[in-house]
Amino acid sequence: MYEYSYLYATLSVGIFWGFFFLIRPDLRPTMLIISFLFGIGGLLSEFVYAGDWWDPVTLTGTTVGIEDFLFGFFFSGSVAVCYEVIFIRGYEKREHTPKWPVRFRYIALITCTVFFGSTLVFMLHSFVATVLAFGICIVLILSLRKDLINNAVTGSLFSCIMAFTFFGVPEWINSGWVKATWSFHNLSGIFVLHVPLEDFIWFAMAGAFIAPLHKFWKNNRSIALSEQKNS
Repeated sequence: MYEYSYLYATLSVGIFWGFFFLIRPDLRPTMLIISFLFGIGGLLSEFVYAGDWWDPVTLTGTTVGIEDFLFGFFFSGSVAVCYEVIFIRGYEKREHTPKWPVRFRYIALITCTVFFGSTLVFMLHSFVATVLAFGICIVLILSLRKDLINNAVTGSLFSCIMAFTFFGVPEWINSGWVKATWSFHNLSGIFVLHVPLEDFIWFAMAGAFIAPLHKFWKNNRSIALSEQKNS
């Protein structure tokens, strides 16, 4: 009955990705890099989320489906550049060189260690593991790069908007998807409009983490688009 609902939700996020990709050719490399990395992350994390958070029906009828990759792909790529799109900005290399080199593999290692360690070793709920993993990374990034706070806040707010489309579109097409898919016996049962509270927090924290990530990783700073074109 709900075999296409997850796909509808994912494609509703994909609309943002497609629009950003179309209007900002200069941001396409960033979008593609982040999208592919988090597309893979979406596949891996689903093995955990499907155990205690939700159990969506996929096109393939498997626990992990193509929708998991597509959601990670579309969501992360959109959030990674939302600040630049909304405020018509670009970026350039910072003059200041970090004392310690920032590598994506270090950030990925922290995230994966905390998330998978919390669930598989300490048997914490995946929501708690998510808050810990995202929270540690957000604090790390923003403590080292306070100039990225506006990026993080914008990414968080933009992600919350996408949360409403992610849940609203499939519910509008085929009502009852959330009730049939989420493991509410393991969750609070509280909703922010039609979005489960835990998912609303997930979107907000994911946005705050991903929005400044590429600039932190590549040591870039945000500048006006006109200034970027003149440089």
